[in-house]
Amino acid sequence: MLNKIKEYDFYRKIPKDLTETTFHGSVLSICASIFMLILFIAELWAFLTTQIVTNVVIDPNTDSLLRINFNITVLDMPCEFATIDVIDVLGTRNDNVTKNINKWQVDE
Repeated sequence: MLNKIKEYDFYRKIPKDLTETTFHGSVLSICASIFMLILFIAELWAFLTTQIVTNVVIDPNTDSLLRINFNITVLDMPCEFATIDVIDVLGTRNDNVTKNINKWQVDE
């Protein structure tokens, strides 16, 4: 039985002229294979048994507008050509927003 277990040794000691198996190496190989199989089955089980969770949260903010602060520097574009377009999640689009937008000319 000991010689039969030695056949499963993945980590063989290699002397100069032949390959030699050890009992400890085969036990380590069998344990590693069993561990990898258990890990594979556990990961496959977790992958196949997914749960879909849907949460809807109502935003408590009652303001119709959202304040967004940003600072962009574009050196090679005159201020008159810089525009702001806003698109929300629902697809509502506001082109060329100018309310409360401040532009300054940056000199190099």
